Amino acid sequence: MGQRNLRFAVVMGLHTFISAGTFLLGKAAADAIPTLALGLLRFLIAGTGFLLLARIRGLELWPVAKTEWRAYLWVGFLGVAVNQIAFLGGLAFTLPSHAALLYALTPTFVLLLAWARGQERPGPRKLSGLALAFSGVLVLFSGKAGEALPPHWILGDLMVLVAVAAWAGYTVLSRPLVQKHGAQRATTLSILFGLAVFAPMGLLGLPKLMIASVPPMAWVGLVYLGVMTSVASYLLWFHALSMREPSRVAIATNGQPVATALLAWIFYGQAVTPAFAVGAALVLGGVVLTQL
Repeated sequence: MGQRNLRFAVVMGLHTFISAGTFLLGKAAADAIPTLALGLLRFLIAGTGFLLLARIRGLELWPVAKTEWRAYLWVGFLGVAVNQIAFLGGLAFTLPSHAALLYALTPTFVLLLAWARGQERPGPRKLSGLALAFSGVLVLFSGKAGEALPPHWILGDLMVLVAVAAWAGYTVLSRPLVQKHGAQRATTLSILFGLAVFAPMGLLGLPKLMIASVPPMAWVGLVYLGVMTSVASYLLWFHALSMREPSRVAIATNGQPVATALLAWIFYGQAVTPAFAVGAALVLGGVVLTQL
């Protein structure tokens, strides 16, 4: 049991570290590359990577895809199409630290979804935690920081919240597939089905992509999103789902806001405002309370 807990901690620690980089490097890409084009390019890179890994390991994908296509189409729609349009679009309007903080609400959304599906009946303590976490979001929305916040940050934060809800649904619905087909096969199929759903929309964004005007850092961000976030991080997430129930996996990501805020301060000089600090404390406190 001790080794299993240690392995889970290592997996989620790596996931948190990669995710912190996602919010920062993804911001550079989201600012310079149209959202639909960025999502398409990101998952073309990821899909190619997963197919190569599947070929190396000799994984059979087609038999599973034929029998479980409805389930993978649904999780791909949530985890790729909805999540990425909302996340990348929202990231272009808000701060990386805000996006990371809002993603700390993932366990709360997972709990609400499990409640709606009849899988869990939260008691007073968990309901209090939900209220505390959402009060933190309200503080974040109301806390103006002058020139530190982009003009459309509220729209960006709301879009990121949609992405969080989609990711929670993706997490809850994916666990049975992971348990049945294994982490790598389930991740690969969810990415490929999601790419198939997203591709028609992504193609609409390519004419708006002005390659010559995209700075080098944005290309670095795109590669990071495609390789580290969409391959390494997704594999780690699905591997964690094979070891723990969705709410426990989700709660383990709560180091992301702190890691992202620290990295943003170190590399970008982005100040940690009082409103962000209060909102972060309320959100993280509420999320922890839901899991006690």
